[in-house]
Amino acid sequence: MAFAHLHVHTYYSILDGQASIKAHFKKAAEDNQPALAITDHGNMFGVKEFLKVAKDFPDVKPIIGCEVYVNPEGRFNKRGKEDQGAYHLILLAKNLAGYYNLVKIVSTGWTEGFYYKPKIDREILEKYHENLICCSACLGGEIPKYINTGQLEKAEETALWYKNLFGEDYYLELQLHKATVERANHEAYGMQCKVNEKLVEFSRKHNIPLICTNDVHFVDEKDAEAHDRLICLSTGKDLDDPKRMLYSKQEWMKTTAEMEAIFGAEHPEALENTVAICNKVEVYSIDHAPI
Repeated sequence: MAFAHLHVHTYYSILDGQASIKAHFKKAAEDNQPALAITDHGNMFGVKEFLKVAKDFPDVKPIIGCEVYVNPEGRFNKRGKEDQGAYHLILLAKNLAGYYNLVKIVSTGWTEGFYYKPKIDREILEKYHENLICCSACLGGEIPKYINTGQLEKAEETALWYKNLFGEDYYLELQLHKATVERANHEAYGMQCKVNEKLVEFSRKHNIPLICTNDVHFVDEKDAEAHDRLICLSTGKDLDDPKRMLYSKQEWMKTTAEMEAIFGAEHPEALENTVAICNKVEVYSIDHAPI
């Protein structure tokens, strides 16, 4: 069974992604994965390097994307510091026209919606959604957050809003990070199980396809400790702080076999749909003469 990573953070997710673009491509190629996406947090800083490196790995199709922040109260809303995050959302460009729309969306987040992080809103998505593939993202996504806070009607309404906007290019995203070491986030897995159960329900009820991703932040399992120290830097916390932020340490670039072991038995279609998305994406160049 084939599989491709569509939710990947490189070292351009500043102080959050730990791996180089080349390292990601190298592992994807070694595992015979058909494509690789770049979905850094709120920015497209790595896109030029991503496409340059992709030329050295001709069997791995490069997919340009971004994990954007969607402010539910509008991109111009500036509230207290607790509203740093907004909701995560994965956007992938299908072709050159989609790439230009993605550039517009991400740029607007920085020029109009910046408050701790570059934020967009539904108005911007409505304006520039064409030729983009949209996935519901991680536990930080709007639908997962509604599910985990018991707002199931709101979660379903949101799924239908996105389906109405993106049509056949909207996917519900399953993730499962079961921590296996003591010093890690052990709570995420239970929340993901709860979210996945509802996402599968919405998928069947409203005919919205599923994909599975692994929220990649580093390349190999052994890199988890280095990534953990990076998070200490980004959050300004000491390594031995008992209250500091922890990842599950499962966020490595898993092989197809590893992803199949997690999702293959119950949701083989979620693996297959990652390849279906790859097939929707064209290979294109963003190079042009000076403007």
